[in-house]
Amino acid sequence: MPKKLKQYLTFIIGLGFLFFLLTFKNAGTINYKTFLFFLVLSVATESLAVETPNERGLSVGFAIGLTLMLVLGVPQACWISTLGIMFRYVSKDDKHYHIFNTPIYKTFFNGANIMLSIGLAGISYEALGGIPGQLEIINIVPITFALAIYILVNNFIMAFLMAILTNENALKIIRSNVFWVIRDNFAIAPLGIIMAIAYNNYGTIGVLLFFGPLLLARYSFKMYVDMKKIYVDTVRALCQAVEEKDPYTQGHSMRVCELSCKLAKRMGLNDKRIENLRIAAMLHDVGKIGIDENILNKPGSLTEDEYSKIKEHSEIGARIIKEINFLKDVASIILCHHERFDGKGYPQGIKDKEISTEAGILCIVDVFDALTSDRPYRKAMTLDESMGIIKRDIGVFFNPKIANEFIKMIEEKEGLQGNVS
Repeated sequence: MPKKLKQYLTFIIGLGFLFFLLTFKNAGTINYKTFLFFLVLSVATESLAVETPNERGLSVGFAIGLTLMLVLGVPQACWISTLGIMFRYVSKDDKHYHIFNTPIYKTFFNGANIMLSIGLAGISYEALGGIPGQLEIINIVPITFALAIYILVNNFIMAFLMAILTNENALKIIRSNVFWVIRDNFAIAPLGIIMAIAYNNYGTIGVLLFFGPLLLARYSFKMYVDMKKIYVDTVRALCQAVEEKDPYTQGHSMRVCELSCKLAKRMGLNDKRIENLRIAAMLHDVGKIGIDENILNKPGSLTEDEYSKIKEHSEIGARIIKEINFLKDVASIILCHHERFDGKGYPQGIKDKEISTEAGILCIVDVFDALTSDRPYRKAMTLDESMGIIKRDIGVFFNPKIANEFIKMIEEKEGLQGNVS
């Protein structure tokens, strides 16, 4: 484990343990039946977290944590929520993960994160006049502020962890994550508030009445995630169909996809735009399904008529993709990935700022991979030769801002600083 990562994990776990010790003085009288009841619900909801395609997880367990904060107060809310995530039982890829087969530092880090997030949110709630067990209309301000504190603390802790793991800027990670974090937590929060009201009026029976809708919300979100996964799997299948037709491009789409997403992250595109670019990169050549194989695999130079046929693949691909409602933005990227910065590209002949950043990224990465790969009419160029062509065509084929960032990325990866002419 890298030293920096070890230090960060130790720091957060230490803070969580210190906070845990400080909560004892305010613990008060504990009803162990109530404690156990909410602990079971917390473990159950944390065990049902839904993993999204970008490997983030959405847990409806936050609703239980919010309920605890509103009805039992900081100490018990912290303890139960922390134990809930530490003792969760998660199934993933036909494997099962729990406290007894998970590295102990991961278990304690997750627990410390929840301890600090729920704890500081609960302190904020009570500092602004919120009283655990007493919910009134005026509580909306402290509840909203507590939600903001929870999101801020949780997002900061995870963002700095990801920054260490990926060598990316922590603030950039926070900015890219903040929208979906706010959206998901504020969407789940009303259920936590409703369960708190139900508990205050009807006890544990009231909570169970609204626990069903909470699980339904989780099920609905899982259905949405599964549907997107099916779409992505379909995209991959289409990508493979194209590569079967044109064997010289096997692996091309996935290489372009990987490099395009890395460049997009460097340029600060948000998650939604990167996701659209990822799918566009996988499918940018799908229109070649409509092109004659003899033209695609011709070993010699193409005639003017054959080249015109090849150029139709952008429009064919865009027409195929735009029929899928959620991929409309992807279709426009595919349509424009052969446009040139100087306006002499195809199919529309647009230029400069008329070309989206996503299409500009896909254009340069597509050209780079084509140059460094074998083709029917030539062998792959060397990296130096390919980068020379990229540099020569800045401001002609390629957007200068995108091209310069791409060159930096390749040179950093390959250690070519100062070596490419």
